[in-house]
Amino acid sequence: MRFQGVTFLNIDGTYASQQRLLRLPHEWIDATDIPQTNLYGAPQALTEIEKRLLQRRFQGMTFIGSGNYHYVSYLLMKRINEPFTLVLFDNHTDIGTSEDEVISCGSWVSHALTIPALDKVIIVGPSQWSSSFPKNITIFPTLLSPKLLFSHIQTKHVYISIDKDVLRREDAVTNWDQGTMPLSFLLRCLQTLFAHKRVIGMDVCGEYPQAAVDLFHPLHREANRKNEYANLCIAETYLHYTLHHPRLA
Repeated sequence: MRFQGVTFLNIDGTYASQQRLLRLPHEWIDATDIPQTNLYGAPQALTEIEKRLLQRRFQGMTFIGSGNYHYVSYLLMKRINEPFTLVLFDNHTDIGTSEDEVISCGSWVSHALTIPALDKVIIVGPSQWSSSFPKNITIFPTLLSPKLLFSHIQTKHVYISIDKDVLRREDAVTNWDQGTMPLSFLLRCLQTLFAHKRVIGMDVCGEYPQAAVDLFHPLHREANRKNEYANLCIAETYLHYTLHHPRLA
């Protein structure tokens, strides 16, 4: 039951217009009433978001809105007890600096490194990165094959986090600068991970923020169409493997 549907964290209203995506088995957790969440999470906001997420029935895959809220990934991982590897697909490293005391969409990976069960972080797709990062972080700005990714994972358990800004503009439209990865390649990586590892959690962000008044604007319509299709492909890959290979979930 825990892995037979997906969860939408409605923190910015970006999924309301993705009606085909909402036909998937899902639950809806509203967080639009929580203040101080955009780009960073105030302590009280983090506590309330985590409280609501703990009540979800489908604990395998969570959609978390635009990349402004990617720090929610930390909340989704922090209670994992078994040794695991975080595989992050992102055009940015989200490592931040040692001066980042408040968790944000650009620093949450550093906070994730404090999780005792986290063995290693593998970041796939960043266009810019610093050479001075912890030894337990491996960065692939370009990944030649999904098998190469798999060969660098030593744990049985994997948590997957996807920011669609890692994708090329032909496959997604986000509010951050984007990478060059084709959606088809991302899906092959996911298939490899699901086929060979025990995926204990997964999240997706990278929606394009839009208000109701923008729904008929050409850019917003393009963003909604591409992002919904990418989300559907990712979710259907997840549901296929968790339904037909339940030992992996």
